[in-house]
Amino acid sequence: MPKISDERKAERRLQIIRAAWTCFQAQGLHATTMDDIIRTSGLSAGAVYLYFPSKEEIILAAVTTSLGGLAEQLGPLVAKARDEGPDWLVREVTTSISAFTKGDLYDLKRIALLGWSEAQTNQRLRSLMQSFYRTFRNDLAGCVPAWKEAGLVIATINSNDVAKSLLSIILGFVVQAALLGDVEPSEVSVGLSGLVRGKDLGRATKR
Repeated sequence: MPKISDERKAERRLQIIRAAWTCFQAQGLHATTMDDIIRTSGLSAGAVYLYFPSKEEIILAAVTTSLGGLAEQLGPLVAKARDEGPDWLVREVTTSISAFTKGDLYDLKRIALLGWSEAQTNQRLRSLMQSFYRTFRNDLAGCVPAWKEAGLVIATINSNDVAKSLLSIILGFVVQAALLGDVEPSEVSVGLSGLVRGKDLGRATKR
């Protein structure tokens, strides 16, 4: 029997994960069964179980794949944001998230809400997400010293406080896009800019 190449193995894993995403969006994490995923993947039961012995392993792999792919997209943007500022970062990061999460048969923003809920009781999933979000938040905090030097943020503000606020805005975009569907990256960026500059304008007026 011929061996399957590493590239072909990776393709099959992704085929199964995409089938899982499709099922999760349509039915939810708990209602989806292994049979549903197998049927949607178009592979045999033996092939699917060869890669993933349980639905939990598929869930973990699905989250790992989505967060890993997202990290590759966002890393260069965060690095460039040091020279561009927080408004630019929010616009570009949310734009990248919108493009990355939209599939033909699923929207990973909607599935993210399911994953966040599941992480409240699944410690393996929670740890995986915590690692990703803490790393991303630390990267955001790393932008702040350059923004202070450029006069884009208050010089005395705590970098971690800025990072926590930015992460809240970015995750809030995901929630609004998943639930309401009427929010665009440019709107979030413009709104943030207006809040900050409006505050500065108010201070100047009082003087």
